[in-house]
Amino acid sequence: MRYKYAGFAAAALCFGALCSYAANSQETRALTTGFSVSNSGGKTLESTVGEISGSTMAASGKGLRSGHSGTSHSPGVVYDLTASTNASGQALFQWTSVGADGLSGQAAYVEVKIATYPITYANYSTINSSFTLASLAPGSVEQELYGGLTAGKTYYTAVRVRDGANMYGRLSANATFGTAPVRPRAPVVSGVVAGGNFTISWGAVTSNVAGSTITVQNYEVYYSTALSGAISGPVTLPNSTLSYSVATSPLRWYFLKALDGDGFRSDASVWLNNSDEVSRTVADDSRAVVDMSPYVEDFLATSGLQPVLQHEPQFESGSTVVSYRFYFRDAANNEVTQHLAEDVTLILPLSRTGAFTVSAVSPAVNYSVYDYSAYFYNGVEDVKIGGTVNPSDGSVSILTRRPGLYKVKQVIRAQSFSVIQTEPRKVFTPNGDGVWDQFNIVYDNPEGLAITDAKVYDLSGAEIASLRSGTYGAQASLAWDGRRSNGDKAVSGIYIYQFKAGSKFYNGTMVVAR
Repeated sequence: MRYKYAGFAAAALCFGALCSYAANSQETRALTTGFSVSNSGGKTLESTVGEISGSTMAASGKGLRSGHSGTSHSPGVVYDLTASTNASGQALFQWTSVGADGLSGQAAYVEVKIATYPITYANYSTINSSFTLASLAPGSVEQELYGGLTAGKTYYTAVRVRDGANMYGRLSANATFGTAPVRPRAPVVSGVVAGGNFTISWGAVTSNVAGSTITVQNYEVYYSTALSGAISGPVTLPNSTLSYSVATSPLRWYFLKALDGDGFRSDASVWLNNSDEVSRTVADDSRAVVDMSPYVEDFLATSGLQPVLQHEPQFESGSTVVSYRFYFRDAANNEVTQHLAEDVTLILPLSRTGAFTVSAVSPAVNYSVYDYSAYFYNGVEDVKIGGTVNPSDGSVSILTRRPGLYKVKQVIRAQSFSVIQTEPRKVFTPNGDGVWDQFNIVYDNPEGLAITDAKVYDLSGAEIASLRSGTYGAQASLAWDGRRSNGDKAVSGIYIYQFKAGSKFYNGTMVVAR
């Protein structure tokens, strides 16, 4: 993108002496007009300062290029070049245009050079990574996006301005920028206990998170006694090794990283417990986790799905204490929306800062079980889903089968069972398009009351189906998918739901629209 800037670049004024010298030559940015070249011997030819800075020549050797007079000088020097990484492998360059005659007149071209080392006059002509643009009017701001750069590198860029007579201005100062590393995809792991040993297995990592094919140099095995404990390792394995066995005691958590030939490490894999009772996805800030059963772990490994728990601080304001997004990535690193067939346990902290441990010592803050609640953002609003607050470790846990954005808010919660809301509010459309395909009754159950007799009735009072555990987990919701007990689709119309929490019945209506 190139655009003009509606401002004016002011030139410095000179009185009685030249404003700025570099290597015995005039800094052309400081001048708005040229100056005469004397016929006396041994004078610096300022009009070619960009090409022979610091050189002198005898009067007999002076000459002017086509298009130049004895009172003109070389193109100006760009003085405000900046470069920033726009995306992996791309950089955005910006500068203010200068003129063909210092800051005056229309220059013809701007040459931009890019290298992994400082750019100087000595190496300028040897640098092949470059592009040339038609120059804009002096004072205009130019922006150019340049791609094809190697990830994880530090780069230098500099520019020179050229006029219509092919005369160059001086080289700008170097601007530096770095491209983000493109990490290998995290290994997809699984574990099994057999014969007193715990064996971790994984598939070969063949791509990075951008989907490009890579060659992994090594796999690294790390372990810890707890989320908050010291990380030990790595045990470095060759790329041909795709399993690793350890004893089942002492109790530890194990995870893997892949290391490519450029020295870039992947994110951590799922953490596996060597008792094979649970596997754990740890958030990118190491303050939240998702615990999964071996069944879910095996399902994800077989499907080639990598669970991700990502901190989302941009949503943390007001009463929202923390926010995390739980989702999956496939082998091509595409984000996948995959509802699970079994609950997983999402454990989130109750504070934005400070230590948080799942296997915890007492936190520095005392928390009340009735002061915090978990929420799920359904694309329209935050749905209150409650959760179990653990004051001893400063966390709230939620059983869920649904990936998405979860938040913890500091709110006053009911101290007894209550229906929070239904999702959608009344009408749902079970047509398989992924939008309002089922009706959820979301409740808060701080006393842990038994939920029984959860049924669906038509308006005649006939039972047609049972409510099952909802997408927000058995602790927070009941759901109906719009099908009768025999699997047939229920016809469009109004239906009644009813269930029992402890000794009290709760009911309401819902509408099937097909």
